[in-house]
Amino acid sequence: MSTERKLLIAFGAIIIAGIIAIGAFSLGVYVGEQGWTLPPPSMAGPGGKPPTGGQPPAGPAPGREPDLIGQIQSLADDSLTVRTPQGPRLVMVTEETRVLRVAEGRKEEEASLEDLQRGMGVAVFGSFGDDGRTLTAKTVVILPAPR
Repeated sequence: MSTERKLLIAFGAIIIAGIIAIGAFSLGVYVGEQGWTLPPPSMAGPGGKPPTGGQPPAGPAPGREPDLIGQIQSLADDSLTVRTPQGPRLVMVTEETRVLRVAEGRKEEEASLEDLQRGMGVAVFGSFGDDGRTLTAKTVVILPAPR
């Protein structure tokens, strides 16, 4: 076999190996961000049903990730501090903030801001302020205590 032919085969092998590496990297990034079980994108939006207009759903959107998960570190009249793996975060609460409790069987039931206590696990849905750390809560979900 000639040297030119060996170089051509080596070059082709390097190209094929590069294509496989790029594909594996792309798949890894996709799975890392989206997970294996995420349904494909849909024109209907999250939950698979087209928007109907009117009032938004009462609780957090099904399948939507909470904006913050952690334990309540401290409570004040209009805010609470949540301890997260990224550090403490300030969560502002208003009269419009809904509080739900996840009961046995993952059923949600209404609760109130007075039900919140230090050390409770919570998932918070809302919108972050300009600083990227302060969250104004639309819904606070009290998580069941670990067993």
